Amino acid sequence: MNTSLRSSRDKKRLMAEINVVPYIDVTLVLLIIFMVTAPLVHQAITVDLPGTPEIDRSVEATQLTPPFVITVTRDGLYHTSENPNEHLTPAELAMLVAEVVARSQLNEQLSIVIEGDRDAPYGRVVHLFVLLKNNGVPNVSLMTQPEDGV
Repeated sequence: MNTSLRSSRDKKRLMAEINVVPYIDVTLVLLIIFMVTAPLVHQAITVDLPGTPEIDRSVEATQLTPPFVITVTRDGLYHTSENPNEHLTPAELAMLVAEVVARSQLNEQLSIVIEGDRDAPYGRVVHLFVLLKNNGVPNVSLMTQPEDGV
């Protein structure tokens, strides 16, 4: 009789192990979801910038003082409208920013225009734009050319 009691007790004994099958199922489902959605998130799109529609300007909207133009060439060099034949290296950019800040403080109506070549490194143009805006230059804009056929 003793043996029959032990065999029924052994069958009712609790297991001390964790069932990991549901966790594995959930992990595999999440892995499949991420594998399917990952290519959709990062798509390579080629963009040919810049181009804007031509704006009809009236006589009242034209500025009396010519803007100070900073040009970024396709090689990533900087030129100013005052010295177009002299190029500035990225190391000399701090002096250029200081000069532009001083000019904008003397004349608040002065427009600063960044003219970037279509093939110029985009980071150089944006870096110059952000430097000028962060140093308090209020009138910074990017120059574009009108689209053809508009």
